[in-house]
Amino acid sequence: MVAVLAIAVLWAVPRLQPSTGTLVVVGAARSATSLSSSTLSLRQGDDSWSALGSVSGDVPAAPAQRQLLALAVPTGTYTGVRLGSDLQLVGLTITAGQVEPLLLGIDSGRLIDGAVYAGNDEVNLGLGELAGKFVPLPAFDLVDQKGATVNLSTIAGKDVVIAAFHTTCHETCPLYTALFLQLARQAAGSVMLLEVTTDPGVDTPAVLAGYAREVGASWTFATGGNEALTAFWKPFDVALAGGDTHTSTLALVDRHGYVRLVYRGVPRVGQEIPPSLVSSLSAKGLTELASGGDGWGAPDVLQALTTISRPETSPAPAGGKASAFALHATDGTTVRLSDFAGKPVVINFWATYCPPCKAEMPMLQKDVGHSSARLVLINEGESSDTARTYLAGLDIRQSLLDEDLAVGRAYGMSALPMTIFVRADGTIDRRQVGELDERVLAAELSILASQ
Repeated sequence: MVAVLAIAVLWAVPRLQPSTGTLVVVGAARSATSLSSSTLSLRQGDDSWSALGSVSGDVPAAPAQRQLLALAVPTGTYTGVRLGSDLQLVGLTITAGQVEPLLLGIDSGRLIDGAVYAGNDEVNLGLGELAGKFVPLPAFDLVDQKGATVNLSTIAGKDVVIAAFHTTCHETCPLYTALFLQLARQAAGSVMLLEVTTDPGVDTPAVLAGYAREVGASWTFATGGNEALTAFWKPFDVALAGGDTHTSTLALVDRHGYVRLVYRGVPRVGQEIPPSLVSSLSAKGLTELASGGDGWGAPDVLQALTTISRPETSPAPAGGKASAFALHATDGTTVRLSDFAGKPVVINFWATYCPPCKAEMPMLQKDVGHSSARLVLINEGESSDTARTYLAGLDIRQSLLDEDLAVGRAYGMSALPMTIFVRADGTIDRRQVGELDERVLAAELSILASQ
């Protein structure tokens, strides 16, 4: 009986142990730094923490990375990472017998807000973000309609739609609020909607709370002091304003805090607008509502959110003939699409207020310059002096000027940046809305060269 019991125990014990997978923790930084000895812990469930071990040492600048830890971890889903006193939310799943990478973004020895990436695709995205391929939203400090803090930490882990508005605007701002009402019904739960005022003198938390109740808004409104709001909107070239003076802007920021798309102009909201918002529109606002604004609306924003939440997904080929154009350039010449007949062309639509445009421009200049394709930059709606001064800072010689936006509309532009890949026969191979991944660009240049 003793022998039988011993055999039974030896057989059962391994099966009583929890199954494990391998967690490989790597670190990368925006610029080379070092990490003092800190305890790394994982959270499972709401508040059950397990210490994995201590990590320390040099952390290289991305896209280089250094392995900090590799160990067996019980299978399951983990919801948070803590490094020393720094805590970040994360969705991490450990599967039996499999290796799961976890990237920690480090700056000055601390965990960067929002910079924890789990899984191969996320880690690849993270290395690109930390390497400066995407432009981070600068740190900010605002308050919402309840007086609670709104900053990088409170938006981390969510894809965020940010709109400029103020409560005394009766032209386009009610249309942006109508757009948000549509997005609130259709966007995923991980998406945060954030309307940020451009009029701190009027839009106090109490005023914003009253506005939210009046329109039935469930999302976040934010305000702050003059200096804080000026700094928040500066990257988007949006000035503080009141009344019907404003710059209509909407931006998409990914869950790690990087600006991925910028929309300018008036959204198309159709008939899905509450009577209270219709009655608040001025005569010009009513005209914009009836005309469909600038042609982009909730479906475009929702599709863009899907794209930035799945960074490896490539849009389907666009097809169709590339629209002809003849535009003045910043150097005074006139350039036509027909000038490039028989050659593949990469057309990039951009503007100075678009951070992702600036981030991808040097890559486009270098990589397209080393290919058989021709790069054509087209500035949307700005003056020659504005575009020329901006390009000089990037050491780029020339851009075309689409001052009335007619060419952008002909190519179906809804947001910036947008890149069109045109085959040598003049047909469109692909339309990319949003900042280009270097691997996607390399693949498209290879496709264009082979046709």
